[in-house]
Amino acid sequence: MMTTSFISSLSFWNAPRSGLSRLQADLATANAEASSLRHADLGLTLGTGVARSLGLRQGTDEIAALKDSNGVAALRLSTSQSALSQIQKAADAMSAAIAGLPSGGRAATAETAGASNLDALLAGLNASAGGQYVFGGTNTRESPIPEGRAAAIKAAVAAAFQTAFNTAPGSAGAASITPAQMQAFLSDSGPVAALFSDAAWQADVSQASSRTPSARISLSETVTIGVSANAAPFRTVAMAYAIASATGLSGLSAETQDAATGRILGLLSTASGGLVAQQADLGRPQAKVTAADPRLDGQAKLLTGEINRLESVDPAEAKSRIDALSTQMQISYALTAQLRQLSLVSFIS
Repeated sequence: MMTTSFISSLSFWNAPRSGLSRLQADLATANAEASSLRHADLGLTLGTGVARSLGLRQGTDEIAALKDSNGVAALRLSTSQSALSQIQKAADAMSAAIAGLPSGGRAATAETAGASNLDALLAGLNASAGGQYVFGGTNTRESPIPEGRAAAIKAAVAAAFQTAFNTAPGSAGAASITPAQMQAFLSDSGPVAALFSDAAWQADVSQASSRTPSARISLSETVTIGVSANAAPFRTVAMAYAIASATGLSGLSAETQDAATGRILGLLSTASGGLVAQQADLGRPQAKVTAADPRLDGQAKLLTGEINRLESVDPAEAKSRIDALSTQMQISYALTAQLRQLSLVSFIS
C-alpha cells in the first residue's frame, strides 16, 4: 500500500538554513588555517600525535631559553675576562716599574703605585654585568668588596707592623728594622700573610661566595662561568699592594727596603701567573658558550621542521576548501531565497 507524506514549506525553508551554521563554522576554521598555516584544532587532527607535537614545542622553548641564558653567560665571561686582564696588566706594570729602578729609588715608586693599585683592584673586583657582580661567586647580588675596605686593609697591615716592631710605619724607629726581621714579617708564615689568608679575607674584606656559578649552555653541557673575589691571585696581589703602601718603605734602611721590594716583586709575579691561569680557565667555557649557539640553532631547526610536518596545512588545499565552502554557502543562500518565494497563493488563479 502506497502512502504519501506531507512537508510544509517551512520545513523547506529551514532545510538549507540548518546546514548554514555548520558551513559557517567550517569556513571560519578553513580561514584560520589558511592564515596560520596550522591545523585549527590540533587535538582533533593529530589525535594521540598531539603529545609529540607538544613535546617538540617544549624542546624549542627550552632551546630558546638556553640561547637567552647563553647571552647572559657570554656577557658575564667577557666582563670577567676584561677585569682580569686589567688587574693582571696593572700588576705587571707595577712590577716592571719597580724592577726597572735602582735599589734606592724603588721604595717611593712602590708606595705610590701600591696605594692607587689597591684601590683599582678592589674596584675591579666589583665589576658587574647584567645587574650581577661577576666576582661575587654565587652571591651575585651583593658587591664582593664593600666600600672602605682599601683603608681597612692598609690599617690592618700598619697595625701588624706596629705589633711586630713596636714602632709605627714611617717612624724614626722603623729605620732600625733589619732585613731578616722584615723578611720574617713578610714571609708566608708571617703576620701579614695571615691577614690575607682565605679565612681572614672572607671575614674582614670580602663578602663574595667562594662557590663559583655554573650555567647550562646546551641540552647536555654545563660550564663554570665565574671566578670568586676570594681566589688566591686576588689576595696575593692585594697583599703586594698593601705591603707597598702601608709599611712605610721610604722610612726603612736601604737593605730592608730591598728585602721588602723583593718580596713585593715576588708576590706580583705569583699573582700575575695566577691571573693568567684564571683567564685561561674562563677562556675554555667562553669558547664553549660561543660554539653552543650554532648547535642549538641546528637543533631548533630540526625540531621546527618536525613541528611543521605535524601541524602545518597545505596552503593550496586550505584555499580550495575555502572556495568550496564559500560556493556551498552561496548555493544555500540562493536556495533559501528561492524557497521563500514558494507560496500556494502564487498558484491560485
